[in-house]
Amino acid sequence: MVAAGAVLWIVSFAVLLVVSPLGTSVSSDPGAEAIAYWVTLLPSAVGISLVLLIPRRSLARIAVVQERRRFLITTVVLLVLAALFPLASATIPLQGELYVLGKLLLLIIIPGGLLLLVRRSVQIDFRNSAARWWAPAIVIVLWVIVSQVAPWNPTFDIGGLDPAFVVTAAVATALTAGVGEELFCRRWLQTRLEAGLGAWSGIVIGSFAFALMHLGSHGTGEFFIDVARVIVVQGSFGLFLGIMWWRYRNLFANVVVHVFANGWAVAAALVAA
Repeated sequence: MVAAGAVLWIVSFAVLLVVSPLGTSVSSDPGAEAIAYWVTLLPSAVGISLVLLIPRRSLARIAVVQERRRFLITTVVLLVLAALFPLASATIPLQGELYVLGKLLLLIIIPGGLLLLVRRSVQIDFRNSAARWWAPAIVIVLWVIVSQVAPWNPTFDIGGLDPAFVVTAAVATALTAGVGEELFCRRWLQTRLEAGLGAWSGIVIGSFAFALMHLGSHGTGEFFIDVARVIVVQGSFGLFLGIMWWRYRNLFANVVVHVFANGWAVAAALVAA
């Protein structure tokens, strides 16, 4: 499973290099500029390396199936919802407020309600230790420097936009993406995939599911190129977050990273305006 995921990522990257050798846009906004691949991928590579190295010695925090029937029900429903969201985004389509409502319904409300009804399907090792907090704190600081603060990173231009609208959109994104996607993709889905298939297979499949969820918000209408783009860009970021969840079992740390990824440039632009 891991090897298949690696091959799919390499093929997707090769496609992008053929159609856009100098870089690719990470946004579906009209006129969004292409960003060099090293700028896009370096933060995820650095983040993954840091998570695997800090701390050097750390016991595995495994997830195990607790009750098989409940595990199968919740896992199948979560996988269906993970596939349904990008499908709905493309066919309805979900845009603007509908996109936010669709994400709330399919990725938070329905799965959250299901998991309240069908409990004890998996058991997660939340063994507490100081490293569960100081280690991700170091990772976050260094990752923010590379991915947001460093001078090679693109900036966000709010020229012509209503600041109130920008703030509202940023808050909605923080809640539905920063919190909602981490709950769905890592806490709920990846944990079950880890329990059923093993840690690395669960991380890889969860990362691809996370990537494909962004087809609706990052698609440009060229389906195969869009798929390749989200697998490379969002899939790499999802792999970083997935490894972080597996290593630390600290959802708060994951949410902080996701919120910074979506909101740092916007916050900097608002402060500078």
